[in-house]
Amino acid sequence: MFADDTPRPAPAFGPIRRHPFIFLSLVLHAVPLVALYHLGSQRIEIAQRARQQRQVESGARLTAQARLEKRVHDMERIQSLLAQSAGKQPAGNKEDEVQFSAQPKAPDELLKQAKDLARKIDEIERDTKAERLAQLLDIPKEKALEQVAEKARAEEPPAAGPQTPAEAAAQIEQLEAKARDALEQRRQQLEQQQTGVQVAADAGAAQRGAGKGNGKADGKGDGEGKGDGQGNGQSGRGPGNGSAGGVGRQMLDRIAAFTNPDLPDRMTKAYLGGAGTMFGGGVAHMPTVDAATMVKGAGRMIGAGGTYANRVWVNRWYLIGPFDGRHGAGLFANYHHPPEQGVVLDAAYRGKGGRLVKWDYVDMARYPLEPPVHAEDAVYYGYTELMLDAAQDLTIWVGADDDAQLWLNDRLVWEGGNANKDSFFGQVYETRNTFVRDYNLNEGKRVVHFRKGRNKLFFKLSNGPTRIFFSLVLTK
Repeated sequence: MFADDTPRPAPAFGPIRRHPFIFLSLVLHAVPLVALYHLGSQRIEIAQRARQQRQVESGARLTAQARLEKRVHDMERIQSLLAQSAGKQPAGNKEDEVQFSAQPKAPDELLKQAKDLARKIDEIERDTKAERLAQLLDIPKEKALEQVAEKARAEEPPAAGPQTPAEAAAQIEQLEAKARDALEQRRQQLEQQQTGVQVAADAGAAQRGAGKGNGKADGKGDGEGKGDGQGNGQSGRGPGNGSAGGVGRQMLDRIAAFTNPDLPDRMTKAYLGGAGTMFGGGVAHMPTVDAATMVKGAGRMIGAGGTYANRVWVNRWYLIGPFDGRHGAGLFANYHHPPEQGVVLDAAYRGKGGRLVKWDYVDMARYPLEPPVHAEDAVYYGYTELMLDAAQDLTIWVGADDDAQLWLNDRLVWEGGNANKDSFFGQVYETRNTFVRDYNLNEGKRVVHFRKGRNKLFFKLSNGPTRIFFSLVLTK
């Protein structure tokens, strides 16, 4: 073979040199396409962020309106408690009603309702003060009413009409605060009458008014008679030989239950004692289950139309989360987030790590309830409604990894806490057991009262490391 017969490699830019205009055309077309692709991706991302931000802002607005609606609802309950304490309304009225609202009302509409309630509360206050003043000065009640009304007009300047929703919200907040002050004053009066502690001005009146009790001091007076207490019930003249004030400890307990709705009674705590580096010490005692007589079921209906069972797992919830949570043992006193101000199922919020979180409906097929998105050092919330065909007492069995609080009809009925947690988790995860089979991943149980019809359930679930679950089971 001759040397000049060796194949020569083709020039690297041969095709470009032969067809420069075609290559240039391809480049000119490709550059705009690449630019459009990147610009389009950026626009989509910007639009998505803007849409999420609008959802978050809408969620914040709806939550604020829900909080205002709760303030007005609380004013209804205060008005009812004041009326009961004055004997003008039977027990168990507005303060026992549960608020169900699909969509919060506008601030101006709520302000109108709040002003009407404030007027009714003022009327009850004036009437109660007039009765005390008439008794103190031994004057007709009508004259005492005039004096009380004149003083109230001098002290209360007319409020200007709101110009913006924020101003309406501020006025509602002020009216609610004033109503709470009125309830606190009434509570102190009843406490003084209950314990026999009277202010100096009332001491003389008590002596002058001996035998003038005009109410059912023990709630059971039934006829004309003298009284040794200053009963202020309005349902007739009675013996007046019960607890002074005509209202008694039960009325004070009703006021206390409203004033401190998140203060559980002594039966609410699952366990006492124990402390550890993160999870509390002590020995957990899992509630026992009679497997031989157990008939399991799941759902949200108890009674006619519901599942046939004597052990019902509540498995259908609206869930939202994760939100930021405290690290370590701090999870047992965790952060508060917007769902605690009011449940608005259409709302969206910024959750843990800035992610967008919304309420999602979950119908769990397998016990126990687990949030779809797991995160450590996080907070979750759940909301559902139970339907009962009759008012009744049921036993709630509650358990959580790591901690949970449960509200029934806006009242705290369960607070787990950090006692015996280390022992509880040891039994759940490190022993051979039938807890899942028996619907019994529960730390304890207690009896609570459910209403006929709709009942609201709301829980807060705090998670620390690794695993997470929530269990709520109902039995007779």
